[in-house]
Amino acid sequence: MADTIESEHWFGDPEKHSRFRVDFILKDARLIIELDGYDYHSTKDQLEEDAIRQRYLSRAGYTVIRFTGREINRNPKDCVLEVRQIYSERMQRSPVKYRVMYIDYPFVRREAAKAISFFKQLHPNKNLSAINLEELIPHAIEWLHEKSFITVFVFHPEEDSHKVKHLDGYVKEYEKGEVRINTIAEKWYSSELGNHMVAFSHLFDEFFLVADDPVYCNPLRIVLPKELSPRKIGSLESKYLANGKLLRKGNEETAYAGTDLAYVLWQDIWYIIGASVGLHLYEM
Repeated sequence: MADTIESEHWFGDPEKHSRFRVDFILKDARLIIELDGYDYHSTKDQLEEDAIRQRYLSRAGYTVIRFTGREINRNPKDCVLEVRQIYSERMQRSPVKYRVMYIDYPFVRREAAKAISFFKQLHPNKNLSAINLEELIPHAIEWLHEKSFITVFVFHPEEDSHKVKHLDGYVKEYEKGEVRINTIAEKWYSSELGNHMVAFSHLFDEFFLVADDPVYCNPLRIVLPKELSPRKIGSLESKYLANGKLLRKGNEETAYAGTDLAYVLWQDIWYIIGASVGLHLYEM
């Protein structure tokens, strides 16, 4: 690992967001190793700084593993072996591209309530109720025809924290990868979502957005290619904006009509909600 690991690495872009120095970083596995010596990680101020940095690195899609000074002094070989094992496991699941999914949580809640009410009218004999967000996300990934190695950021107002806080740091593993969820509470959550998307765009190759609001037009357009790409299905030729996908409202309702986001591949959010409560396509 000597050619892969970097020590005393400065992480971040000071012009866009915070900048921190990490002890060791393995960029290809998105893995950071921190060594918590007692002298530098024992005071309240130092512990608070560590917590802020930990949240920042998690929001950037990195996994942080920490070793205490006592662990390192007692058995450094075991610490190295643990890092090698985690690194190997992550590289086995490492995707060709790094994908990120941004979720506007209030949008999902509103659409889920409307969709389930509609489906109950179609199927009065079925017991339909909304499922948790962590169960909805795999359906979203499947309907976008994607692999499941995806970093997910759930943006929500502070008053919804009790509904999604348990998902912060949640990891769901799959045969082909994993979903890693981060929750971010902000008063102006939609603006913060757009700012985050642009600020951390250098860390990801493809961007998925679960939302339907004009406020997201500009940030998503910034992170996607400048030019449209050709697309051919059978004899039909068209153009689209690559490296992005949307889960949004249908063509008659979407706020993206008349904007460049109309060229982004998409699925109707109601199909994902229907699938998550057990409905088949012909039942929707």
